[in-house]
Amino acid sequence: MFKNFLKVAFRNVSRYKGFSLINIAGLTLGMAACLLIGLFVQDEYSYDKFMPGGDSVYRIYNH
Repeated sequence: MFKNFLKVAFRNVSRYKGFSLINIAGLTLGMAACLLIGLFVQDEYSYDKFMPGGDSVYRIYNH
């Protein structure tokens, strides 16, 4: 059954090349954006975690 799904998917990709390219490119860009946002959030949450009492440390920016 899975072999049949792959066969149908490959036929549709080969038949509708432009539409498939747009869909695959959109999926790729969406996954990359989600990964980058996740890495950014992880980096922000891990800031000052190495210090004891790091949850009570505040950052002050001075221009």
